Amino acid sequence: MQRRIKRWVKVPLTISEAIGIFERAFRVRDPNEIERVLRENLNVQVAVIDSKETAENRINEGYYPLTVRVPYWVFVSKVKVKRELSVYSLERENITSEESKKWKLEKISYNEIFPNRTYFILKDEAGYHPHLGLTFEGDGEVTGFEKIGEGEKAEKFVAGREQTWEKHAVGTLGRANRILKIYRPFLTDWAKNVFSAQNLKEEQIKETVDAIILAIKIAVFFHDIGKLRKEWQEAVGWNKEKPYIARSINKHKVPFHAPYAYPFLKTILRNIFGKYRFLDIIALAVARHHSLEVTGAVKENDFQLADDWVIEFLSDLLLKNFPELSGIEAKRIIQNAIEVTNKGSPMDEPPSPSDDFYFLYVIANRVAKLADWEDAGNEVIELPER
Repeated sequence: MQRRIKRWVKVPLTISEAIGIFERAFRVRDPNEIERVLRENLNVQVAVIDSKETAENRINEGYYPLTVRVPYWVFVSKVKVKRELSVYSLERENITSEESKKWKLEKISYNEIFPNRTYFILKDEAGYHPHLGLTFEGDGEVTGFEKIGEGEKAEKFVAGREQTWEKHAVGTLGRANRILKIYRPFLTDWAKNVFSAQNLKEEQIKETVDAIILAIKIAVFFHDIGKLRKEWQEAVGWNKEKPYIARSINKHKVPFHAPYAYPFLKTILRNIFGKYRFLDIIALAVARHHSLEVTGAVKENDFQLADDWVIEFLSDLLLKNFPELSGIEAKRIIQNAIEVTNKGSPMDEPPSPSDDFYFLYVIANRVAKLADWEDAGNEVIELPER
């Protein structure tokens, strides 16, 4: 079994991904393509550790476990046969405190093991060797850990700087500007291929790419719009007359914020650029800046703002940070986006990998995620200068 780095989040096989797999298999005339993906989703990731306490400390210090892939049924059968084998799953502490909740390892039984998840076993029971893999016989080595970048740690483990909503939005936009300059040649080549049937001239291609990049920037700027909900601001201890909060260590149980970005961004981009499908793709990608899982339907009338000044606040920020939009009715656009968000929104599927806009979905999500991490950790992650 080869040593692989795998993060311990569950990645489900969505309907659109399944359709994409069948489409690829049909095009290449190879049914093994389907089997390969299904096998990948029927594995588990196993991290071999010195001790439960040591692993918990490393993870809470900001390290990811390195793992090896094991077929799901092989792992389950080994755990059933070897009753002395201790298997641990990673969970968050179920407590409410002033401090961030920490990760802990909980012992589980074989019937609590599921495919495509990460589990931990002790090295004196795993018999792991880099060249042999897991033997489940006697003592062996550990798989080890890798350091998380400070920006990603700040987002994933709630350990970043304290920031106001405005400062984080402006900072994330600045990071996105740099990253998009790197990505622009790739977006241009993609646009030439996707719009080739329309015989666009070079100048038209440039204008199209300019619009796409501007749309991504606007979406990234408003990626944390869900944090301006009254419930979220109250959870982090915001007081009236004070700046809205984006990041704070003063947290109890913080509600979700990312799902609200999708209907909001979808509406605001359509109001600025028109009803184009690629705008919906960008909105969906940026809304999933924390997770690509298809989750997070928005309930009706669930987008209650922190106070009445939020609309004015967002309108001013939009015009201040995007001077090229000086002619738009910013307040009306923001108001409409909030009204649409309050109508509720379903959980939309991402585009299939065979979709022309799938590349744009990946790029927009990566820009949002990296810009967010970079600003949170105050570091350069994407192609830093050496």
